[in-house]
Amino acid sequence: MKWMASLGIDLQMGRTSNYEKVIGYWKDAYLTASIEEANQAFPDFVSSLLEIIEFTRIHQALQDVPQLQLKSVIEKLKKAVNGPVNAANETPKSTAARNFLFEASVAAMVHRPDRSVEAILNARSDTGIKIEGRKIWVECKRVTTEQALEGNLRKACSQLQETFKTEIGSGHRGIVAMDVSKILNPKGDLLVAKDDADLTRTLARTLRHFADKHSGLWQRIYTEKSRKIIGTVFRLSCLGMTESKRMAVQCSQWAVSPRADATAADVQIQERLVEALSQDL
Repeated sequence: MKWMASLGIDLQMGRTSNYEKVIGYWKDAYLTASIEEANQAFPDFVSSLLEIIEFTRIHQALQDVPQLQLKSVIEKLKKAVNGPVNAANETPKSTAARNFLFEASVAAMVHRPDRSVEAILNARSDTGIKIEGRKIWVECKRVTTEQALEGNLRKACSQLQETFKTEIGSGHRGIVAMDVSKILNPKGDLLVAKDDADLTRTLARTLRHFADKHSGLWQRIYTEKSRKIIGTVFRLSCLGMTESKRMAVQCSQWAVSPRADATAADVQIQERLVEALSQDL
């Protein structure tokens, strides 16, 4: 929060100040709270813990980047700190803040210069990526209902087409990054599993089933739009708990769905992207 304030982001009225209060209170109060108090506070606590981690990862990834290079990210964060305090209270008209947080998060998490993957922070698209000298343009969509999938995908593809018009060279590629957490876990429930491996398998299986279910939609729209759009990557983010550790952890799982006729090189790019997004800083 100190870092965001130093970038000129007003945190006084945003939900991050509420998260600070919630975590500040429960770091001690959990020792003496009754079950009734804990259950009543749980939605606030879940949103706070889950989204504080998201903001923290952005800080960890970009804290050493000069402020002048962060203009696009700063604008996203100025909007991301607003919106409903609890994700469960979000409506179709109040999704903007978390949508911008997802965009900023993708830009931050792919910025891994030490691994030859670097974010293009001033991209015309939501973000851009340099992977071993190649430029990949990314449009981010946080989709909250299955009914909204096609419209969001078509809009993302149209936005990528506009980017291609301004970028010279045949080697440019486009990817759509989708957060589908709200579709797969609309109430923000805590995912309970036997152990860490079981938790990871459950997330991966859920996300793969979703990608397979809708793969026909992606392939049809890619074919209509542009051969340069090579696929979609998906994220499922939630809080989980294992029976073995009894401790809440933030879970973020990514999956990739390449277009059917993607080249081996283009599939590898998407796999590299998912690898960068999935690894801890």
